[in-house]
Amino acid sequence: MRNNLVKLWFIIGIISGFAAVVFFLFTYLNEKVLCNIECREKNEVLLIFILLSLFGLFVGSMLYYFISEKYRKEIKKINKDAESTLVFLESDMRKVVESIVKRDGFATQSEITKDVKMSRVKVSRVVLKLEEKGIIKKVPNGMTNVISLNQKLKELFINQ
Repeated sequence: MRNNLVKLWFIIGIISGFAAVVFFLFTYLNEKVLCNIECREKNEVLLIFILLSLFGLFVGSMLYYFISEKYRKEIKKINKDAESTLVFLESDMRKVVESIVKRDGFATQSEITKDVKMSRVKVSRVVLKLEEKGIIKKVPNGMTNVISLNQKLKELFINQ
Protein backbone atom coordinates (compact mmCIF):
# COMPACT_ATOMS: atom_id res chain seq x y z
CA MET A 1 0.00 0.00 0.00
CA ARG A 2 2.83 2.40 0.87
CA ASN A 3 4.53 1.66 -2.44
CA ASN A 4 1.33 2.54 -4.31
CA LEU A 5 1.05 5.82 -2.41
CA VAL A 6 4.62 6.70 -3.41
CA LYS A 7 3.77 5.96 -7.05
CA LEU A 8 0.66 8.13 -6.82
CA TRP A 9 2.58 11.10 -5.45
CA PHE A 10 5.28 10.56 -8.05
CA ILE A 11 2.68 10.74 -10.84
CA ILE A 12 1.14 13.87 -9.29
CA GLY A 13 4.58 15.46 -8.98
CA ILE A 14 5.52 14.76 -12.58
CA ILE A 15 2.28 16.14 -13.97
CA SER A 16 2.34 19.18 -11.68
CA GLY A 17 5.95 19.90 -12.57
CA PHE A 18 5.20 19.62 -16.26
CA ALA A 19 2.21 21.95 -15.90
CA ALA A 20 4.28 24.49 -13.97
CA VAL A 21 7.08 24.47 -16.54
CA VAL A 22 4.63 24.94 -19.43
CA PHE A 23 2.74 27.68 -17.58
CA PHE A 24 5.80 29.70 -16.64
CA LEU A 25 7.45 29.22 -20.02
CA PHE A 26 4.34 30.37 -21.82
CA THR A 27 3.92 33.36 -19.48
CA TYR A 28 7.54 34.40 -19.97
CA LEU A 29 7.34 34.08 -23.73
CA ASN A 30 4.03 35.94 -23.79
CA GLU A 31 5.33 38.94 -21.81
CA LYS A 32 8.93 39.23 -22.98
CA VAL A 33 9.15 37.85 -26.48
CA LEU A 34 5.96 37.28 -28.42
CA CYS A 35 3.68 40.24 -28.41
CA ASN A 36 2.32 43.53 -27.18
CA ILE A 37 -0.86 44.25 -25.17
CA GLU A 38 -3.40 43.43 -27.93
CA CYS A 39 -1.75 40.13 -28.63
CA ARG A 40 -1.77 39.09 -24.96
CA GLU A 41 -5.56 38.86 -24.88
CA LYS A 42 -5.50 36.32 -27.70
CA ASN A 43 -2.75 34.36 -26.01
CA GLU A 44 -4.61 34.23 -22.71
CA VAL A 45 -7.26 32.07 -24.37
CA LEU A 46 -4.51 29.78 -25.62
CA LEU A 47 -3.05 29.67 -22.10
CA ILE A 48 -6.44 28.65 -20.70
CA PHE A 49 -6.67 25.84 -23.25
CA ILE A 50 -3.19 24.63 -22.29
CA LEU A 51 -4.02 24.66 -18.60
CA LEU A 52 -7.32 22.86 -19.20
CA SER A 53 -5.58 20.18 -21.26
CA LEU A 54 -2.96 19.69 -18.52
CA PHE A 55 -5.73 19.43 -15.94
CA GLY A 56 -7.44 16.84 -18.16
CA LEU A 57 -4.18 14.92 -18.38
CA PHE A 58 -3.90 15.00 -14.60
CA VAL A 59 -7.48 13.81 -14.06
CA GLY A 60 -7.09 11.09 -16.70
CA SER A 61 -3.90 9.76 -15.16
CA MET A 62 -5.51 9.71 -11.71
CA LEU A 63 -8.52 7.81 -13.08
CA TYR A 64 -6.22 5.34 -14.81
CA TYR A 65 -4.26 4.81 -11.59
CA PHE A 66 -7.33 4.12 -9.46
CA ILE A 67 -9.05 1.94 -12.07
CA SER A 68 -5.91 -0.14 -12.68
CA GLU A 69 -5.46 -0.54 -8.91
CA LYS A 70 -9.02 -1.87 -8.66
CA TYR A 71 -8.34 -4.44 -11.39
CA ARG A 72 -5.03 -5.43 -9.80
CA LYS A 73 -6.84 -6.20 -6.55
CA GLU A 74 -9.50 -8.14 -8.47
CA ILE A 75 -6.85 -10.25 -10.23
CA LYS A 76 -5.20 -11.04 -6.89
CA LYS A 77 -8.58 -12.12 -5.53
CA ILE A 78 -9.21 -14.36 -8.55
CA ASN A 79 -5.78 -15.99 -8.16
CA LYS A 80 -6.43 -16.57 -4.46
CA ASP A 81 -9.82 -18.13 -5.28
CA ALA A 82 -8.20 -20.32 -7.93
CA GLU A 83 -5.66 -21.62 -5.44
CA SER A 84 -8.38 -22.40 -2.93
CA THR A 85 -10.21 -24.55 -5.50
CA LEU A 86 -7.31 -27.01 -5.41
CA VAL A 87 -8.16 -27.78 -1.78
CA PHE A 88 -11.03 -29.96 -2.95
CA LEU A 89 -8.71 -32.36 -4.74
CA GLU A 90 -6.90 -35.23 -3.06
CA SER A 91 -3.28 -34.41 -2.24
CA ASP A 92 -1.83 -36.52 -5.09
CA MET A 93 -4.22 -34.96 -7.60
CA ARG A 94 -3.42 -31.48 -6.28
CA LYS A 95 0.33 -32.10 -6.72
CA VAL A 96 -0.18 -33.21 -10.32
CA VAL A 97 -2.40 -30.20 -11.15
CA GLU A 98 0.09 -27.82 -9.49
CA SER A 99 2.88 -29.34 -11.57
CA ILE A 100 0.89 -28.75 -14.77
CA VAL A 101 0.03 -25.18 -13.71
CA LYS A 102 3.70 -24.50 -12.94
CA ARG A 103 4.50 -25.45 -16.55
CA ASP A 104 1.85 -23.08 -18.01
CA GLY A 105 -0.84 -25.70 -18.49
CA PHE A 106 1.11 -28.27 -20.52
CA ALA A 107 3.47 -30.98 -19.28
CA THR A 108 4.56 -34.41 -20.28
CA GLN A 109 3.72 -37.24 -17.95
CA SER A 110 7.43 -37.90 -17.35
CA GLU A 111 7.94 -34.23 -16.32
CA ILE A 112 5.06 -34.53 -13.88
CA THR A 113 6.58 -37.74 -12.46
CA LYS A 114 9.85 -35.89 -11.80
CA ASP A 115 8.07 -32.87 -10.27
CA VAL A 116 5.78 -34.70 -7.86
CA LYS A 117 8.29 -37.44 -6.92
CA MET A 118 5.83 -40.31 -7.33
CA SER A 119 6.18 -43.55 -9.21
CA ARG A 120 5.16 -43.64 -12.87
CA VAL A 121 2.32 -46.02 -12.02
CA LYS A 122 0.96 -43.70 -9.32
CA VAL A 123 1.14 -40.69 -11.64
CA SER A 124 -0.57 -42.68 -14.38
CA ARG A 125 -3.45 -43.56 -12.03
CA VAL A 126 -3.79 -39.97 -10.81
CA VAL A 127 -3.75 -38.68 -14.40
CA LEU A 128 -6.48 -41.19 -15.30
CA LYS A 129 -8.65 -40.01 -12.38
CA LEU A 130 -8.13 -36.35 -13.32
CA GLU A 131 -8.99 -37.12 -16.93
CA GLU A 132 -12.19 -38.88 -15.87
CA LYS A 133 -13.18 -35.79 -13.87
CA GLY A 134 -12.54 -33.56 -16.90
CA ILE A 135 -9.80 -31.58 -15.20
CA ILE A 136 -7.08 -32.52 -17.67
CA LYS A 137 -6.74 -33.87 -21.16
CA LYS A 138 -4.19 -36.58 -22.02
CA VAL A 139 -2.74 -36.93 -25.53
CA PRO A 140 -0.27 -39.72 -26.37
CA ASN A 141 3.10 -38.46 -27.60
CA GLY A 142 5.67 -41.15 -28.35
CA MET A 143 6.69 -42.98 -25.17
CA THR A 144 4.90 -40.49 -22.92
CA ASN A 145 1.70 -38.47 -22.76
CA VAL A 146 1.22 -34.73 -23.00
CA ILE A 147 -1.07 -33.57 -20.22
CA SER A 148 -2.93 -30.27 -20.52
CA LEU A 149 -5.36 -28.52 -18.24
CA ASN A 150 -8.98 -28.13 -19.18
CA GLN A 151 -9.33 -24.80 -21.06
CA LYS A 152 -11.55 -23.20 -18.39
CA LEU A 153 -9.16 -24.21 -15.63
CA LYS A 154 -6.23 -22.95 -17.66
CA GLU A 155 -7.89 -19.53 -17.87
CA LEU A 156 -8.48 -19.63 -14.12
CA PHE A 157 -5.04 -20.76 -13.00
CA ILE A 158 -2.64 -19.30 -15.54
CA ASN A 159 -2.23 -15.53 -15.94
CA GLN A 160 -2.34 -14.75 -19.61
